[in-house]
Amino acid sequence: MDYAVTPAQAEFGRAFEDFCQRTIAPRAAQVDRDGELSRANWDDLAGMGWFGLYVDKAWGGTAEDVDWVMRALAEESLAKACAATFLSAGASVGLCGAPIQLFGSEALKARWLPGLASGATIGCFGLTEPDAGTDAASLRTRAERVDGGWRLHGEKALITNAPIADVCVVMAVTDPDAGHAGVTAFAVDLAGEGIARTAAYRKLGLRGSPTGGLVFDGAFVPDDAVVGTVGAGFLQAMQTLELGRISMSHFGIGIAEAAFDAASRYAVERKAFGKPIATRQAVHFKLADMKIEIDAARLMARKAAWAKASGQPAAEYASIAKLYATEMAVRCADRAVQVFGGWGYTDDFPVERLLRDARLGPIGEGTSEIQRELIARHLLDV
Repeated sequence: MDYAVTPAQAEFGRAFEDFCQRTIAPRAAQVDRDGELSRANWDDLAGMGWFGLYVDKAWGGTAEDVDWVMRALAEESLAKACAATFLSAGASVGLCGAPIQLFGSEALKARWLPGLASGATIGCFGLTEPDAGTDAASLRTRAERVDGGWRLHGEKALITNAPIADVCVVMAVTDPDAGHAGVTAFAVDLAGEGIARTAAYRKLGLRGSPTGGLVFDGAFVPDDAVVGTVGAGFLQAMQTLELGRISMSHFGIGIAEAAFDAASRYAVERKAFGKPIATRQAVHFKLADMKIEIDAARLMARKAAWAKASGQPAAEYASIAKLYATEMAVRCADRAVQVFGGWGYTDDFPVERLLRDARLGPIGEGTSEIQRELIARHLLDV
């Protein structure tokens, strides 16, 4: 295993970090206050080629020129600059784009991937329901066979980008008696009839990434919208979430880096009892613990990315990295608030937003509890 960053990767990482800090980061506080997707951020990311990093050249992307380490550097930098923008952008080209690219027909790829790669199309991933999340066997959204296609009935909830998306990869039950083998994925044009969107939810954090629900009332979906084959949706969803968990580890690392940088700067600037608080052991310990945990999380994330890129089983590594990095981000953001003291509890400084944003990490892409279950099953082979 070699996690060393090559000169080319380092140059790419520096360029993207500079772009994010110059362009994206200065808007983060306003994005949070506005509570809606920043179209300026979206357009600037598109101009920088961020969306294309995940899509093959045949469909307008640059994925063949980018390795997992480069994607990791880009994801960490974007999450550090504005976690809300990272979440929406990743859901669009990652959670929605990945299953279409990995499993979809050539016609389905041609329809959706160019727009996702350019940022002109916004995607979302419709797995979670009001009463079902990770347990795909409990899904209630149904797809009924009709002439020429299917009709969807049901509701999806807690879907990133649902209020603004153009396309959704929807998981629906096509055979209620087949368990996991009865779930099928559909790439659904959200402009079609029989589809309604709930109002965007009011959230604790990541307010610049709209989250909502989708209601399907007999919406017609043609046969060519099936992603891959009928009955393969559950396995497709698990493989997509595996990729998403690696990205969520970078989400945690990016937020923790932002918290660490803010706390470090403040510790040098803030004086108490005539000296910078950076001279105090209590502050030393907090900063040291943050640095240790960030470095540990990054190594875990690199291991998961290395396994995926090497064609080796990566599910266990992805769960470990996602679990540790996202819980670590909450701890680091909380320590940063403590370093700031009373000012950390106000929106005069970014750390209160970072703490709110970080809290999604142990919930999204499979909760920490689910990750611990998955890790234990790998260990025990049960």
